[in-house]
Amino acid sequence: MIARSTKGVCARAIKAAHTSSRGVSSVVVASCCAPLSSNFSQSSLTTSTILWPRDAQHGHNNGNNNDTIRSARYSSTWNWSKKPSSETTTDNDKNNQQPNKEDSDGNPSSTIQQSILAQCSDLHSSIMPLNSQLRGPLAKNSDRGTSLPFVFLVGNHSSGKSSFINYVLGRPVQTAGVAPTDDCFTVVAPGPKDVDQDGPALVGDPDIGFEGLRQFGPTLVHHTQLKVREGIRNENFMMIDSPGMIDSPVSSGGMSMGYAGGGGSSSNSSAIMDRGYDFQGVVRWFAERADVVLLFFDPDKPGTTGETLSILLHSLGGMDHKLLIVLNKADQFKKIHDFARAYGSLCWNLSKVIPRKDLPRIYTMCLPVPKKEDTTTSGDGSVPEALDERALADLHQSRADVLAEVMKAPKRRIDNVITNLHDSVHLLQMHAVVAEDVRSRYSKRMWENRVQEASSVVLGIGMAGLGIYFSVPPQFTGGVVAATVMGVGGMHWFNSSKLKDVEEQLLSAEELSASFQRTHPQEVNDADEYYASVWQRIRDPLRLNLTRTGLADFSAVKKGELYELQNILDDEIPKLRRMASPSHHGSSKDNQ
Repeated sequence: MIARSTKGVCARAIKAAHTSSRGVSSVVVASCCAPLSSNFSQSSLTTSTILWPRDAQHGHNNGNNNDTIRSARYSSTWNWSKKPSSETTTDNDKNNQQPNKEDSDGNPSSTIQQSILAQCSDLHSSIMPLNSQLRGPLAKNSDRGTSLPFVFLVGNHSSGKSSFINYVLGRPVQTAGVAPTDDCFTVVAPGPKDVDQDGPALVGDPDIGFEGLRQFGPTLVHHTQLKVREGIRNENFMMIDSPGMIDSPVSSGGMSMGYAGGGGSSSNSSAIMDRGYDFQGVVRWFAERADVVLLFFDPDKPGTTGETLSILLHSLGGMDHKLLIVLNKADQFKKIHDFARAYGSLCWNLSKVIPRKDLPRIYTMCLPVPKKEDTTTSGDGSVPEALDERALADLHQSRADVLAEVMKAPKRRIDNVITNLHDSVHLLQMHAVVAEDVRSRYSKRMWENRVQEASSVVLGIGMAGLGIYFSVPPQFTGGVVAATVMGVGGMHWFNSSKLKDVEEQLLSAEELSASFQRTHPQEVNDADEYYASVWQRIRDPLRLNLTRTGLADFSAVKKGELYELQNILDDEIPKLRRMASPSHHGSSKDNQ
């Protein structure tokens, strides 16, 4: 009886608290959605952007859950890959969490999110043996993600990447300056206390998830570092800063190298390795695993740095769904004419590497700076005017939009993991289907030659046997045997040389494209751009792997293995999508 009354009192108290917090949330949302008035002051704009989206979204949750998560994450070993211990969760909490499939925003609960991540990891691990057997396109350990979601920042030097990280974290962590200040990839992660680790320790950590960087060589490993900081605002995701991009004298042709194909192979190779490691490959490695990618430009170099455009073309291609292009420091413009020239220059340069009519949105923003008395005079002796508060309103709003996308990194992790699984299965499936088609055609020709040689041997043996049976002189029988041996040997040499020619022909770019069209007739007839893009990604690696291995030694693909891949695409991934999608009209997740 006492337990029931206590439970009823607790339920009424929680309901009252939820009602109260819901009212506060509605006021906050209403105030945020109100249109900006023309007489907004700078202080009000700055205050509105300090309202962190994470706090506004989760301010009505139970504080005990937040304390539990913090205590589990900030353990003495800050091992993020370990799940919170069951000692921190009571039986009542488990019973109360099971019915809650979604949070207040309609997104999956943390329990469902962990289940989705675990299923994606299991499915990804299940296809890795086939990928290793076929020397497929999936990188080693690609099924293992980082312990926390992360935001990856890349861009020109002095474009404000480090300053933006400090702004998001709420404390100075990165050194900012006009000149290049850092030549390392810096991972900033939340933790119980301030700890710094060098590159070998970061890459060697089996739990944090950056061991894949070892493939780029020791130079890169020694140019990475980890900064664990307490009291920062990103308690549930990491931020990764990258070296500022700048053209070296070797790659002074930068932009033309990026998209015109100019220069020889030696100059391209030296430009790629001018940092001592494959910078483009490293950026792509981070970008593929990142949940949000920010590409920074600044007014002084609005897209004129060739290395930045080359990175956008080669390393960030196919990542439009998580790429944000930012023109930072827009408050430095004192005249609208200067802003128009810089913005137009950036758009013109981006159009050279983005093969589309429509350019993506460019977030023009600035970071808040402390007010100070500016008595600097211009050349004519007059004091330059500061930007009007109404002109700053759009910059502050763009900064708030970028900040909101950054804070969505943990939620984006679920969708990105499912998308990565979907792309990985498609890549491996197309690799296996086309490779099996080429191997089967080669095998057919090889067996035809063997049947021809075996038939000649059988014919010679038969004739020799008949000679013995009919008591033909032994000279005739010996001649038949000698002719058979010489004929079969010559036939084998001729067939082997012709088989090499057939292999070279099958591995040519034209024949591989013909194999793709033969194995995917429906997609080719429908002009499916997705399958065309997947084929473009695997064509050259597939050709290289088949050439190195040899068609005679290449493993055969079983129909059951292809069926398993198709089952993941048709059944497993749609189930995960339904689990991860928020409730909406037409959703079938509640009918399962």
